[in-house]
Amino acid sequence: MKRHSLFLSLLAVALAACAGTAPNVLHVQAGPAGAGSTKIEINDRYLERAVAFGEVSVKALGAGGSYEVQVPLTNLTERDIAFEYRFMWYDARGFELSTVTSWLPAVLGAQETRGFRSVSPAASAASFKLMVRSSKPVTPTGS
Repeated sequence: MKRHSLFLSLLAVALAACAGTAPNVLHVQAGPAGAGSTKIEINDRYLERAVAFGEVSVKALGAGGSYEVQVPLTNLTERDIAFEYRFMWYDARGFELSTVTSWLPAVLGAQETRGFRSVSPAASAASFKLMVRSSKPVTPTGS
């Protein structure tokens, strides 16, 4: 019995170590009129100290009702920072509208600030999340 509980404890520790960290998230209520409320969720303490979210800009794109957002990210360190990011779009009821959900690689140079952009996929978009996480290493598939 003791051996079984020790195995379960070691398994739990191993799974926690492999799980990785959740992304830092900037939640924004936005629309053609501009950015509304914003909320930052920090899950990666290294990125919290290394990368800062800037002020959100919103631009209407013609009569179709779509709009473009830009969020500046600033590297707060003296070294280049590699990370991954993605935008997720939601309608007013919280349903996901995003069609592309893959993580995109990015690098910010030391003390660099650069805007990251996304266009709403539909006129019904009411909010978005910009998620930023530490880069995940590429693992070999074996051959």
